[in-house]
Amino acid sequence: MMCMDKVYKLAGLRKAVAERLGYSLRTSLPVALMTDYDASRLLTVYNGLKQKLGVESPSLTALITKSVGNLLSRYKDFNAVVEGDEVRVMDEVNIAVAVDTPRGLYAPTIKNVDGKTVFEIEAELRRLVERAEKGTITLNELVGHSFTISNLGHLDVIYFTPIINPPDVCILGVGAIKDYGYGPRGHLTLVFDHRVVDGAPAAAFLREIRKSLENPAIP
Repeated sequence: MMCMDKVYKLAGLRKAVAERLGYSLRTSLPVALMTDYDASRLLTVYNGLKQKLGVESPSLTALITKSVGNLLSRYKDFNAVVEGDEVRVMDEVNIAVAVDTPRGLYAPTIKNVDGKTVFEIEAELRRLVERAEKGTITLNELVGHSFTISNLGHLDVIYFTPIINPPDVCILGVGAIKDYGYGPRGHLTLVFDHRVVDGAPAAAFLREIRKSLENPAIP
């Protein structure tokens, strides 16, 4: 006789997430591209800020979000959403950042990333995560994005293929930074909707992300 330890219903937030991501898989043509990058300068900036500012210093997620946001203001085809049969290239750079909380997975949106400092991005991210954890985050704080970043590096994941967060065209999976004996290497996966973006432009965009993280601007 099989013993079941726990049975629960797929409902509420978990059901909404499943339906939303299921819709993405049914309607998009996801393709994943992976690369690694020299993370030595990024870690130098991160560790320098941490030593100077302590707990108030920006996270690696905030630094990466800022770098990607700056690129999206120039690579506009990747700052886009799909609405039915139409593709809308957005003027504002609004990036959703996936966060895991005791209440489940949320992806709050940081608005106008290209116009914010990394310190402002970090403050906004902390505020939104706190609201998500308390269950007080609003729908307006979860929508309006045109790109998504999901960072599992802190869980020691190297590469993964996140599901595109609709209506976005792309999502960036950020993996762990590992030292293989020749310096720290970070790992990235860009998943894009092949209905909208072709492989070569996506590869070129991922290359630019890699270059921006290898030569991060000091905030």
